[in-house]
Amino acid sequence: MEKISSPESTRQRILEILSRTKDILTLPTIVQEILDVTSSKNTSASDLTKILESDPVLTAKILAVSNSAYYGFVKKVSTVSHAVVVLGFQEIQNIALSMSVLKLFDRRGSEFSDKLWRHSFAVAVATRMIADYLKMRMDGKYFVGGLLHDVGKIFLGQYLPELFNRLLVSMDDPKNKLTYHALELRFYGISHAEIGGRLLKSWMFPPDIADVTSFHHDPSKAENDPLFVACVHLADILCTFKGISPLKDQYFFSVDKEALGQIHCQKADFSTKDMHFLLSRLEIEIERQSSFVSVFRR
Repeated sequence: MEKISSPESTRQRILEILSRTKDILTLPTIVQEILDVTSSKNTSASDLTKILESDPVLTAKILAVSNSAYYGFVKKVSTVSHAVVVLGFQEIQNIALSMSVLKLFDRRGSEFSDKLWRHSFAVAVATRMIADYLKMRMDGKYFVGGLLHDVGKIFLGQYLPELFNRLLVSMDDPKNKLTYHALELRFYGISHAEIGGRLLKSWMFPPDIADVTSFHHDPSKAENDPLFVACVHLADILCTFKGISPLKDQYFFSVDKEALGQIHCQKADFSTKDMHFLLSRLEIEIERQSSFVSVFRR
């Protein structure tokens, strides 16, 4: 059984584990090569195509994703070079990263972790839906950011399982008046958001996606793309309100004013009417986009 420690010592223990992030998730060599190519200014589409074609499994999944309803291309994408052209470097990078990190969700089993998976997928869908509704340029990062926003909770469940279970038991205690987020700080001395942000930075994820993970509960602190973070924040709230959450209803959190400010900069008349419309579309979008992730999980 895990020894009960102070929040300060537990935080230090977590930071020590995080310093060994290569033991938690090792990105495949092919994914690291993709990251190197897509981040370089001196590479061409043929360079990326050559890397992708060296891995038959990745090639098959890239083509399957390209032809999924998620993108809705009229003409079939039949070659890797065609996929690179129609999707672009950034999107190929997002797909490759998604495939790697989705492995973290494969170690499921508990009721909470199953609910967390459904919530994460729903937030990914909702983030993309909100970005589209706000007429933002479509980019796979919206789905990836939503999918990974709670990756810190996966870490806590897998690396401090007994302490994490005690936290969940405390949440269900009728005498408990604290939110999940306040309990995290009491138990660990660190939040799942900070943990997730540290993980993605160490895995060399794009800064705007790492920002989403770090600040989805506090969008005003985002350093790279505050509107992106605001979309994930709003998506998280919509999914929680809809009941797609690993937590109970009493653990709702309010919409951050800074996040609303970012949304209003994009759509000045955004109001509760828009929120109701997005809520009404959520389940439909979840069903429509389920094929995107199912390709990775085959």
